[in-house]
Order: sequence, then structure tokens, then C-alpha cells
Amino acid sequence: MPSATSLAPLYRRLKTVGFDRGFLQRAVLPDWWDDSLAANAATRSQIELHLAQRLGVPLAELRDASQPLTLPGTHDVRLKRATSEAKREDIAPGMIVARRTVGVVLPHLRDVPALPAHLAVGDLRTWILARHRVVDLPALLDAAWAHGIAVFHFAPLPTAAKKFAGMAYYEGKRPVVILATGYDAPPRVAFYLAHEIAHILRGHVTPGGKMLADADFEMGKEDDEERDADGDALELLTGDRAPQFPPIYGMTASRLALAAREYERKHRVHAGTVALIYGKTAKRMPVAVAALNQMNMGTGARRLIADALRRRLFAEEAGLDPAAGVPAEVLEVLPVIGVA
Repeated sequence: MPSATSLAPLYRRLKTVGFDRGFLQRAVLPDWWDDSLAANAATRSQIELHLAQRLGVPLAELRDASQPLTLPGTHDVRLKRATSEAKREDIAPGMIVARRTVGVVLPHLRDVPALPAHLAVGDLRTWILARHRVVDLPALLDAAWAHGIAVFHFAPLPTAAKKFAGMAYYEGKRPVVILATGYDAPPRVAFYLAHEIAHILRGHVTPGGKMLADADFEMGKEDDEERDADGDALELLTGDRAPQFPPIYGMTASRLALAAREYERKHRVHAGTVALIYGKTAKRMPVAVAALNQMNMGTGARRLIADALRRRLFAEEAGLDPAAGVPAEVLEVLPVIGVA
């Protein structure tokens, strides 16, 4: 009888194309799976088919240990904000799992309209400020979903491959934003979301066109599309495409938090955004991050994104099972997108 580690050779082969064992066990294999079940030929065949479908690896290759594994091509991806050494293939494993998961979930969303034609960031900011005091992450999520843009956050991604920070594309006719940043501070993630929304509204991605992936917002070369999306994101968040908060001698985290709160009160710009812009322009990001923590804005972004998605996926009518009518294949992928 094969040992409980009989899947070990397959795990090793999958790691060569970017899928580490921990990721597979946390995010891809079903809850009922235990490696000891590989001793049964029929069950092993079932799990091999499951892995092939979720990872995009050809089933024949997966089952034949003598064949090298290959992943779907990344010819339909434009990689932005990457270091000179980074390649599209480096982030392919994470993108494949993310896109396949989105493809499973999208058909089962409830009451999500189509994206209005000719929507601009100024229109979106006006819509938000008519309903919210400031443009923060919850307001952005509200606006994105209300205007037909589906927003997902993925964690964890494969640790054996390179990660990406954000991605914008169309799945059929539906514009989609996928965030996969390691940051969880809502003001920081709000900028990333605003940036990806800008790519969609500017037409940098189109139905049937290539996906756009931002590898890392903190590094890499910028081009015109990235500069436009950055400016749009700042306009959406602050009303100004190039806001500046000059360095101030002796600005501690506590003083920055107080100043940011006061600026929000006067100008309706979220205090967390103010702190981050100060940190960026003054090159004092550690002080800005400390200020976010003092304002209790250091965590919670992933939960906010997951909650917004949950409201479009599960029924909320009194007396109904929230998961009623949600297919098993959707429930199976929810841990990858943080929806419990």
C-alpha cells in the first residue's frame, strides 16, 4: 500500500512550475483531501483532475511523471511596474489560480450591473462624495461594485512563484480588479484599487484584450499608462492629481495623525490617504505607517474586500440560508478569496 506521502513526487513536480505544497494544501486541494487517499487509484485520479482544472496544467502531463509540466501561456498579459529581471512567466502561477477562481465565482454574483459607458474618475468621485464623507476603501468598493467592477483579493498566492500587486482585465464583458498585495492597511490598498479602476476607466484594458498586471507599485519603471493611472487614482482619492504635503521638521507619527485628521475635517480627504501622501512626498514612509497604526488603519483591507464580495454572492434575506443556491464549486474556492 502506498504511503501517505505518495503524492510527494507530484508536489515536487508542481513546485518546479511555481506551486508549492503549502499553497496547494491551503488553497487548491479540497477540504476533504488527505494525502493518504492517494492510495486509492480512483480517488487519486479524481484529485489529479481537480489539480489540472484549478492550475491549468494538462492532465496528461500531470499523470505522467516522465513529462515536464507546462502552464498556460502568458501572451495575453501586459506586465507593468516590474523590475528589469521580472518576467510574465514569474507571476503566472498566481495569475492562473486567481483568474480561474474568478471565472468560477463571477457567474453566481447577484445584482451587479454593467459598467456604464464613458465613466471617468471625476464622475466616480462625485458619485462617492454624494454618498460618503470621504473616498476611502469602503467607499471605493461601494462605487466599484455599483458601477459593475468586480473586486477580489487573493491570499495566499504561491510562495514558490513571484507575486503581483494588482491586476485589471475583462472576464467576458465584466471588468475585474484582482488585488494580491501583501499590505492590509485600507488606505494603502485604496490607492491600489483606485489605480486598477483607473486602468479600466481609461480603456487600458478592454473586453477580449490583454490583461494588465502591476507587479509592484513600489518599484519598476513607469510608462504613460502607469502615470495616468497614478494621477487618476490620486484625483479619485483627493480631487487633486498631484497633491503635495511637504516635509515638516519634527513631524512625529502622533503629530502626523493629528494633522491628517484635521486635513480630513477641512477638505474631505481621508486621513489615511493624507498620511500616506505625506510619507511618500516627504520620503518618510515609516512615520506615515506608524501614523496609520495610531489611527487604527493598519489592518482590515482584506476583510473589507471579502465582505463586499460576500454581499454580492450570498443571499441576505431573513430566514434564508446565506449559501442557498451557491454551487459547491464556488464554496470550494472561497478560502482563496478570503470569504469564509
